[in-house]
Amino acid sequence: MEQPQPLTEQTVLDYVRQSPVYSSLFAEEEPLQSTQIAEGNVNLLFRVSSARDPLHKSVIVKQALPYAWRYPDFKMPVDRSRIEYEMLEIEGRYCPEQTPKVYAYDSERHILLIEDLNRHLVMREGLMQQKRYPLVAQHLGTFMARTLFYT
Repeated sequence: MEQPQPLTEQTVLDYVRQSPVYSSLFAEEEPLQSTQIAEGNVNLLFRVSSARDPLHKSVIVKQALPYAWRYPDFKMPVDRSRIEYEMLEIEGRYCPEQTPKVYAYDSERHILLIEDLNRHLVMREGLMQQKRYPLVAQHLGTFMARTLFYT
């Protein structure tokens, strides 16, 4: 079976425009922009956003490749994207306030379209800035209890 082509900053724009998610997140013919997010070593990760309102209109596009994208010699199963999709669906059912929304999953191209949490600070960065998270234990406990108990 032929492997799907890896997305690029240009092809991800076309992909989102052609997806059923486009009309629910963006206005018709809204100009889009994409940025590759280089935080991971394994999957291709892009933020596709409105050129006019990038903070409020955006989606994360995550593609699993048959290898770690930074280390092409390191082979990996693409089925990991299906497993992630199924887990996010389950977690979202039991703890929706702490799980990003899944907009779509493309099993042929191993692509997830999920809610962009860009309005949140990555906790690691907040901790380095000495921010306090007084509810983190409660939120983590609730998430773990609900997702582990019901599954």
